[in-house]
Amino acid sequence: MTGHSYDIGTATTAEILPLRMAVLRDGTPSRDPRYAEDDHDTTLHLVARGADGVIVATSSWLPRHFPPEPDTPAVQLRGMAVDKTLQSRGVGASLLAAGIERARGLGAVNVWARARDSALAFYERNGMTVVGDAFTDEATGMSHHLVVVRLA
Repeated sequence: MTGHSYDIGTATTAEILPLRMAVLRDGTPSRDPRYAEDDHDTTLHLVARGADGVIVATSSWLPRHFPPEPDTPAVQLRGMAVDKTLQSRGVGASLLAAGIERARGLGAVNVWARARDSALAFYERNGMTVVGDAFTDEATGMSHHLVVVRLA
């Protein structure tokens, strides 16, 4: 990230779909980067924009209970994607940190995600813990695990 600055802000569903498609659906059978909750009132799309205003990273955040703790307030992270040319440069970590802070402000105890196994090291480096057994995501056909960070 040296020499680059990124503004963290929000975006519409339509604005984030091209980056989701390019990163999250590349090499998968799915041609649809949308999630059912994308346009819900409680869903927030956080993005990182470069100096030119172009979205270089996206993540979606929605109130949803963490399955192993259904009675605990939680926020789920979905659709985390960083432009392939900018991965491993801190952009995703900044976006994740911003989302976690917003979740904390909403009173969430857990922030969780269904993480691709190929991204588990990223989530662990950023304070999340892998929980449970691997499962195959229907849209991508890829192995995933639940990851969680406890805020309280």
